[in-house]
Amino acid sequence: MVVCAYTERRWDDLAEALHALRGQTRPADEVLLVIDHDDALLRRARAAWDCSRAHGGVRVLPSTGSRGLSGARNTGLDAAAGAIVAFLDDDAVPEPDWLEQLTAPFGDPRVVAVGGTALPRW
Repeated sequence: MVVCAYTERRWDDLAEALHALRGQTRPADEVLLVIDHDDALLRRARAAWDCSRAHGGVRVLPSTGSRGLSGARNTGLDAAAGAIVAFLDDDAVPEPDWLEQLTAPFGDPRVVAVGGTALPRW
């Protein structure tokens, strides 16, 4: 799992997204939180979540790419250890079976990518 964040103004949304990832019916093998060029957010996120798998499994990383979502996602891809990498926006809250449903099609060797629907909360 790669979650990218860029501002403390969305802190509550980010916390809700990470909490929802912990409650998945198919737990993520790893959760990478990439902070996009915001030192204050990086410090705050590390203090809140950067810990071992036993404590939630979130690894907080600074983006090493250019500013923006693409650079942050590429940082996450470079750091990811899994064969399947899923992305979640910092203001999105997945359904409890989201990761299970998202990874299920990869049981077919012909599948190379999947996607899903995003429904606004408003």
